[in-house]
Amino acid sequence: MKNCLTILLMVFITIPGFTSEKLTKVWETRPLLNTVESINYDAERNVLFASCINGAPGAKDGNGFIAKLKPDGTILQLKWATGLNAPKGAAIVRGKLFVSDIDILVEIDIRTGKIIGRYAAPGAQFLNDVAVGPKGGIYVSDSSGVNTVYLFDGKTLTPWFKDSRVPGPNGLAIYGKTLLVGSGRNGTIAAVDIETRNIQIVAKSKYGVDGLVPLGDSRFLTSDWQGHIGIAGPGNTYTQILDTTSQNINAADLGYIPEGKLIIVPTFFHNTAAGYKLKIRGEVMSDE
Repeated sequence: MKNCLTILLMVFITIPGFTSEKLTKVWETRPLLNTVESINYDAERNVLFASCINGAPGAKDGNGFIAKLKPDGTILQLKWATGLNAPKGAAIVRGKLFVSDIDILVEIDIRTGKIIGRYAAPGAQFLNDVAVGPKGGIYVSDSSGVNTVYLFDGKTLTPWFKDSRVPGPNGLAIYGKTLLVGSGRNGTIAAVDIETRNIQIVAKSKYGVDGLVPLGDSRFLTSDWQGHIGIAGPGNTYTQILDTTSQNINAADLGYIPEGKLIIVPTFFHNTAAGYKLKIRGEVMSDE
């Protein structure tokens, strides 16, 4: 039987992509989301959670917080959860928000906004993105020289993936039975079989991968911290669709609401989140 990664790669190669895309800004929050690093959409409750470092990205200063927003950018509760240091990537599992925080994974009860668990990652120095696998395992990238993706099994964090072709693993996403891992250094995007840990390189961004969203048609929406957003595809193709570097506006770990194709960009030092409609040329949008 063929390995599912081989099948996945064949799909990536044979499905044609669209020719052009466009991002249109539809809202932006007030500059209250101090050093906002990531946005996560809770489909069950139809809210957004914004991880706000509120200080230096590696400082254990207790200043970090999570804000809760509506999908239209309205801030419902600025400091919904507090008591963190430098929160970054997050993911939702069974009514809990799991957030990376330098060298620990923090568990927050979504009903109350209270921290109910802290789990150390052995050897971790700069935990970054978080993704949930199909069986509930939680994957956490470390973008420092550790070059490791950890797996949380509900009790402990253990090293799970490391590959020299994907240095500084940052952006994570689940696609089928694979974990997509984006390099924050060279832009490589790898698909790692969750069962076998076999790896295939499926695309490469022109810039380091911070935010990573599979579009389902062989391509991936990516952002890098400097302020570039683009689409990486087969054959190392890359199409840039937003560049805010000249305005000194960052683009960190993207949020995504599939219904309506809404991309939410955390602007880090710009202290806002901005919502953009992703429109693919030739596609008729329901609100136009």
